Parts: sequence; structure tokens; C-alpha cells
Amino acid sequence: MKEFDLNHFDYHVLENLSYDDEELLSSELRKKIIKTVATNGGHLSSNLGIVDLTVAVLKVFDPEKSDIIFDVGHQCYAYKILTGRDISSLRLNGGVSGFPDIFESKFDKFESGHSGSSISAALGISAAKKAKGDASPTIVIIGDASLANGVAFEGLNSLDKDKYGKLIIILNDNNMSISKPQGAVSNFFNRVRTSVFYQNGAGRFKRIFDHSGIRWMYKAGVKAKNVVKRTFTCPNLFDNFSCVYLGPISGHSFKKMDVFLKRAASADDNVLLHVKTIKGKGYKKAEEDESGYWHSTSPFDTALGVPINRHEDYISISNLSGRYVMELMRKDPAAIIITPAMQKGSHLEPVFKKYPDRCFDAGIAEEHALDLAAGFALKGAHPILSIYSTFLQRGYDQLLNDLCRMKLSVLILVERAGLIGSDGSSHQGIFDLCMTLGMPNAEVYMPMEAYELRCDIVDYDFRSNGPRLVRLEREYVAKDSVKEENTENYRLMKCRDSDSYLICLGLEGNMIKNSVSNRLNVVLLNKLKPVNSELLDFLSKAKKIIIYDPTSVDKGYASYFLNQMIAIGFKGKFQIYALQDKFVSHKTKKEQLSEQHLLPEQVAEAINSDPDL
Repeated sequence: MKEFDLNHFDYHVLENLSYDDEELLSSELRKKIIKTVATNGGHLSSNLGIVDLTVAVLKVFDPEKSDIIFDVGHQCYAYKILTGRDISSLRLNGGVSGFPDIFESKFDKFESGHSGSSISAALGISAAKKAKGDASPTIVIIGDASLANGVAFEGLNSLDKDKYGKLIIILNDNNMSISKPQGAVSNFFNRVRTSVFYQNGAGRFKRIFDHSGIRWMYKAGVKAKNVVKRTFTCPNLFDNFSCVYLGPISGHSFKKMDVFLKRAASADDNVLLHVKTIKGKGYKKAEEDESGYWHSTSPFDTALGVPINRHEDYISISNLSGRYVMELMRKDPAAIIITPAMQKGSHLEPVFKKYPDRCFDAGIAEEHALDLAAGFALKGAHPILSIYSTFLQRGYDQLLNDLCRMKLSVLILVERAGLIGSDGSSHQGIFDLCMTLGMPNAEVYMPMEAYELRCDIVDYDFRSNGPRLVRLEREYVAKDSVKEENTENYRLMKCRDSDSYLICLGLEGNMIKNSVSNRLNVVLLNKLKPVNSELLDFLSKAKKIIIYDPTSVDKGYASYFLNQMIAIGFKGKFQIYALQDKFVSHKTKKEQLSEQHLLPEQVAEAINSDPDL
């Protein structure tokens, strides 16, 4: 029985492995991935499903000489192991990233924290290599859900081997909505068309007849083949693009993958290889999961399949927002909900089950989701859009031009706002305020308490002149804090002897209030934009204003608020405690804040020792 060192693996051994050896290696890889994700958290199902495919790809293509791009990058764990990295430190401070990272390894050729960008990037990589005379393979591994993203289709539409060079696109299809041949006759022709015999014959036919003087024979033969194909098979989506379509084949058959990957490597044109895989393969609970629960998970007990660090006395803000969406849907028959493939993460499954005719999952297509909401709003519906902060970035144009400019009333729940810890730099929700605060007609809220969250959602007036964005942190609140109260746009804790003010945002802002309220006045903000005019008036004569925003970069809310103060003639001192204007790498949220001296206790200590207060 072969033994593999998965902490220091050398991918060169793959070329000498038998199919049985590959089966054994894949089994060991799955055990390693399950153990690591159960300990550290991370993306589970997508990584288990692609293990066999990753082994097969690296057996045929040298990852150092080839450019292998993953879309989305959260399916790269096996690839990282096979290129020599120990993933025991996955997502930990200073450890291996949960996504491809060009600064981590020479084997990671492109960073893809979000979906859809791989084909376009690969075209640029391929064209640059072509210009240098470099014929090394450029390979894209893209999931069927990612292929639904509009950018992916723009890349497919640009395929042109003569201009950009050759791409090999491997479609990792785990049974999502991709058009494919149907029926027994269609399957028969597909087997013939994609067989090695057929491909060899087609290649010989082209070499013999595709020459000056007799090219008409080649063209006539191709035309006859296409007539037969259209007569007996259903048209395939990829027939419309400049590529050879191969498949579908099993992504768990090493023999078939070996044959087809080599065929893709030797083909004269761009190739799209359609590979069928089982998401979650190797962990039964993940294989049987249809809700997406095991797509990304916190640390869990592998035997029981339950989270280890459960918060028995706490409830997540996302869970609460899902409850309040349900309440809004119940009281308002015109309300509808839209989400771009985030039903599970945003706790909207009960809403989708209760009101299926008023719920719309747009898939991984954020721009589409925003314009879908615009269309509903224009016809008098009351659209709610639940979207992650970092995914909202992709719909900048739609938010600005199609919602704000037309003053459309859409309630946007900005999930995962602020720092979120171990998912890495592409997923930290710290830039959405830079984007939205400068948009006319947009309101921005960030509740600190559960009752504020309820009011911000349930009491939204869909007759307003523009969208309301409600930022939701990836945090928990005590269950006993969930109560129904009216709320103001801000709360003020007055200090009798102070003429200085601390402006606070987010849950950390709420935590700091009692530690500093004997030194200065504390303003707890719920509504971020526009700033309440009454608040601005009595702040205008303050001696000093300190802004504590651990949820966005200093070019975000801090800069916006100070600009408001300058506009009314404020002459006092400023001090800002906010995130630095940089990307934040993977580690725990506490470590991320501590590194920038933004933990509540760190800021409280600095304030309490300030001689100006």
C-alpha cells in the first residue's frame, strides 16, 4: 500500500501513479481536507467534490509550467496540498490562505475570491504568453454556478485561438443548471463525438482534406456532420462559442479524465471539457446536502456533523435579519426577496419556503440581482435584496445608476459588513462604505442592537426616494437582547463635564461605550447617511471629535463624517480610529483588530489616557 506525505507532497510523483494509486491518493486527500476544515473551518463540499479532478489535472499538466486558474478559488485545497503546502494552518494567522494567493506560492497563478473572472483573466494570460512565443497550457477550472456569472459569458464570447491563444476550460459540473444533451440517441452521438476514435478520425480527416484545391471536400464533410448532429442531438450551449466541446464525462473516473485531458491538450482549438462531479464526495452529510449548509462551515464535529463552537445563548445577526425579513414579508404582500445564491448564508431558507412565489434566487450574478430589484420597484413591488458586502461591490454601476439615480425604493441588506476573519482579503466587507456614501439618494444604516435592526428592516418605507442599505456584521448578539423598542437614528450618552465626543459604529462601538463614557460624550450611530442635522448642530461647537469605526477603512465613514463637520464650520480637533486603507489577510477578527490597535479595550485605553479630554 502506497503512503503519501500530504504535508510535503511532490506533484512530480503523480505522473507515475496508476489509476488505483490515484484513487488511494484522493481518499487520503479527502480525509486531510475533512480533518482540517473540521478544525479550522472553511469550504468543504466544493473541495471534496473536485479532489479527483485536481489529481487528474496535475498528472497531465505541470502546475509550474502551466497556468492553472480556479473559479471560484475556494475549491483549491487539494491543489494546495499537491503543490507542496501543509494545509493544517489553513485560514489561521500566518498560515495557508483558503483561496489562491499569488504571494503565497508560485503555483497560484491568479487570485479568485469571487466568481466569473477566470476566463477573461486566462485570455489575457494566454495572449501575453502567445506574444512571447510561450505555448504552455492555460487552464481554467470553473464551476457550473460560476459559469452563470455574466463576466464568464463575456470571456466565453471572446474566445479566439488565433488572437488570444488556446484555452482549456474545464467545467466542473456538480449537477447545476447547465444545458446538456438529452436522451438515448443524443447520448450515443455524444459518446461517438467525444471518443478518442472520433477525435483521431476527425483530426486525420482535417489533415488530409483541409488543403488548397480540395478544401471543399473538408468543408462539405464538416457541414454534413453538423447536419447529422443537429438532427439527432439537442443543441449544446457551448456550440455557440469558439471551442471544441468534450463531454460530459465522470470527474471521478481517472481513466476517462486521463484520456480526455490529454485529448484537450493535443486539440488544435480552444477546448471546453465538461466534467461531472459529486459535490461533497467523501463525507456523507456533505454529499446529501441540498441546502448549501456544508459549502462553507465553521469548525465541526465530524461524527455528529454539528458545529463545535455553538453560541447557545446567542443568535447571529444574519439569523435575526432573516426573521425580520419574514415579518416584513408577512405584513406586506407587495414585498419580495432577492438574493444572489445566498439563501443559506443569509438565513432566508424559511422565507423561501413560506413564500416561494415572492422569493427569487438570482444565482452568482450580482449585477443581475440589483437590476432585477430595480425592475420590481419600477412596477410597484417592494423589493428586498440580501447580498454580501464584497459581492455588492460587483454591482456598483447598477446600484448607482439603476437604483440611486432613478430614486428606486429597494431595501438592501448588506450581509458580512466589516471584518469577517478567516475568509481572506477578498471577503472582508470593509470597502462598501467607500462605495455607497458618495451615492446620491442612498440611505445607509448600521444597527448596534437587535431592536434597531428590526426597525431598520420592518419599518422601511418603500415610498422613499432611493434605496436603504442596512449593514449587518457577521456577529452574534445575546438572545435576551432581542426585544421590540422604537429607536432613533442615534443615541447620545452625555458626560457632564465634557465638550468632546466619541462617534461609534458597529458592535465594537457599542462595547466601548461604558469604558469611556466618564471621559467624554458617546454617540452611538444607527443611521450613517445622511447624518442627522440635529446631531451635526450640537457637534459643531465640540472641542474634539473622535471617530471609532472598526468596520470600514478610514477613507470610508470617518472621512465622510469629517467632511460633514467641515462643511458646517467645525474648528475643533479630529482623531480617527478606523481600519487602515489596505487589504486585510486571513486571521481571526480579534487578531485583525488587535493588529491595527482597534480592539475596544485598546481604543478605550488610548482615550482614557488622552490629556486633551
